[in-house]
Amino acid sequence: MTEEQLFKFVQANAMALNLPSDKERIARVAGHFQRTAAMAQQLDQVDFPADLEIAEIYCPKQITP
Repeated sequence: MTEEQLFKFVQANAMALNLPSDKERIARVAGHFQRTAAMAQQLDQVDFPADLEIAEIYCPKQITP
């Protein structure tokens, strides 16, 4: 995704969610998104066996009325 496409993507989502969408804020969010995507891409390249780290089972707290 190009920087312009990413900016438009973040801007469209902010508008859809009724979030503040001034250009400076959108640019900051797009920058964070781009960094996060770059980190995820690096992690995807690491060859780890599935059993190296067992994910914990999520058990939400039971709420009783």
